[in-house]
Amino acid sequence: MTTKFNIVLAGGVAAIVAGFVSAFGPAKADTIQDYLIQQVCTDGTGMVTSEDPVTCPTRARKLQPGELLPYHKWDMPQQSNLAQISDSYPVLDIYGRTRVVSTFYFTRDDYVPYFAPAGPSDGISAYDLGVTDGAYASFAGTYDQGGGWQPFWKNAQCNLTDSWIIAPKDLQIPFGQGQATTTLTASFPQCPTVDRQSQSLTRWNYYADYLYQSGKRLNTIKSWHFSQNSTNSDAIEVFMFTKEYGKTKWEAWQASTKVSGPSQLAVERCGVGTNNGVAHYGSTTYYLVDCHDWTFIFPAANGGWNPAAFHIDPLYTSINLLKNTHMQCTDGSGKTRACGQSGSQCRIMAPWNRIGDLNWGFNQSPQAPRESSNCAVRFSIPSAPNGQSLYQDASLGNTPFQQFTYGAALKAPYATGGNTYPIALVVHQIDASGNVVSSATTQVQVGKGYRFAQGSFNRHPAAQTFRFEAYVGVIHTEFEMTDAWIAPGT
Repeated sequence: MTTKFNIVLAGGVAAIVAGFVSAFGPAKADTIQDYLIQQVCTDGTGMVTSEDPVTCPTRARKLQPGELLPYHKWDMPQQSNLAQISDSYPVLDIYGRTRVVSTFYFTRDDYVPYFAPAGPSDGISAYDLGVTDGAYASFAGTYDQGGGWQPFWKNAQCNLTDSWIIAPKDLQIPFGQGQATTTLTASFPQCPTVDRQSQSLTRWNYYADYLYQSGKRLNTIKSWHFSQNSTNSDAIEVFMFTKEYGKTKWEAWQASTKVSGPSQLAVERCGVGTNNGVAHYGSTTYYLVDCHDWTFIFPAANGGWNPAAFHIDPLYTSINLLKNTHMQCTDGSGKTRACGQSGSQCRIMAPWNRIGDLNWGFNQSPQAPRESSNCAVRFSIPSAPNGQSLYQDASLGNTPFQQFTYGAALKAPYATGGNTYPIALVVHQIDASGNVVSSATTQVQVGKGYRFAQGSFNRHPAAQTFRFEAYVGVIHTEFEMTDAWIAPGT
């Protein structure tokens, strides 16, 4: 049965122009920009349906910013709790530029996707953030279970454009193989300061009627990202994009010097097109170690999924007025380095401050099992709640924006039995005389796993400073916080 949905759009959203659609096969697009966002089917009356866009080539168009997703892309032919959902949808930043979110959500926790910061025990969701601001379609960053929070900085000037590239954004389709070398680093949660950039090689090609695990044949852009500036590298990540689904398949390969053979699970999941998990580039043999093919389509639950439920860090869509929000590890000289390596640890709390007898410190364990520079702040109170808080003041300066959101990722790591504990997230607006002229509050019940809590407010005409404050509501309970923000937007 096909479900129909009314179109739900955020105010002021500009339409995304769909490419020409042929009645005789998959849609043909001009450039890779048409391959980044998934399509939806319409019924001819303005209603969006939950049909697979492969089945409606004459009624397909691109998903629009702010629109509900009528279906999810799964990596298994059944809706198993071992499966992964990935969707590719557009969002607009505060300047009206399109960003493409590619979600990754392991369905064993909740049926409806949400974003929780990645962690060794409780991080089950992730995303890549795609942009086309430079000469290439590229990823500006990722947040995943393996490496945690990873912006892809191109240089020490905090540029995210054209770092992890996919392919030239204006390359006409169809095209042949090409390649380029770019500079980036993924080891620094914040900028400045950033060093240790390295070069990596990217190749791209176009394939008509590429075969997927579901048996579908789709015109495909394929991009290989080598971990070094050579086909003889330690690892490769392979991305495939289609007009119908946006990001459609992902493969991870490691050199035979790193692993002894392919992952049988990955080969079972992605046997089609992977040569039983063995590939050769340059003089190096690579083995398939992970893979997801998201060409299995199922309707979204509850009448469609709202992408606004999946938090995207304001680094990519706005301006975070708060500082030191991802708690980076540093070495003894103050340079950002991977947590736990050569004595690197979280040392810097400023500009965070505290009120009352609030105990605070760092969770020195990195946010992810692989190399990561992320840690988090931990805090508790030893006496009855009486206004104890963790806070940061943010000067507004010449900020022209009037609408803001705020929030943070919170957890109580030692909670048991499904218990939750109270935190109040508050933004106080303070005038030039130091008086609070307005406040916005979000009450949060914090559990064992990270979850985002957020709220919104309008700027008071007299406000000169915003104070972000987390008030602790219970004694002798340890909380953990990361990813805090105050940012323009709605």
